[in-house]
Amino acid sequence: MASPRKTTKRRISADESTARERIMKAAREVFALHSYKAASTRMVAKQAGVEHPLIHYYFGSKEKLFQAMVEDIYSEFSLVQVTWLDGIERVPPSQGLPVFIDRMLDYTLAHPDALQIIALNMVQIGRIDDIPGYRYITLHMARMRRMLEERLVMRGSNRDIEMFIYCFYSLMINLIGARSCQAQILNMDPLGEEYRAWIKDACLTLFLPWLERLLLRY
Repeated sequence: MASPRKTTKRRISADESTARERIMKAAREVFALHSYKAASTRMVAKQAGVEHPLIHYYFGSKEKLFQAMVEDIYSEFSLVQVTWLDGIERVPPSQGLPVFIDRMLDYTLAHPDALQIIALNMVQIGRIDDIPGYRYITLHMARMRRMLEERLVMRGSNRDIEMFIYCFYSLMINLIGARSCQAQILNMDPLGEEYRAWIKDACLTLFLPWLERLLLRY
């Protein structure tokens, strides 16, 4: 039978873990709706249903909370994006790119907060270091480039490959991260299948010919 002291320690540890998770979840919800500069730790605490001092107890400041949240999102994104390339290296771009786009849309439309946070804060940046954690954007693009070069035989120059990846992700950030605005401009439902199909068609029209030029076999 466990001693009372050990039981208390386990309960406190579980409570602390739950509180931290609630704060992280709330941070994603708040920062997906409000820019880094506009949001406050009090807003996050209210959303999480915790006392405001707990934010500073676990994270120290808004800057450190935001950075921890972005790092969390980057880790999740990095794990899932590996699966988007599964099997498509063995088929022509005309078959592989639609599969890649569908997989990306499945994930990002179900979990739009990452691209919403990026899109929302882009206009707030003077220097990229003004928004803590934004270095993960460049890390993400560098990671995707390494994955493409490892799994696909590409013949483009460094500039061509970098431009392809940058333009593809910049478009997706805008079409998904700002989908409420973008879809309404097109007179579509941001949550509807018509808008999803429009994104896919736009990406294939713009990027399929470009990808075919970059691949050695086609």
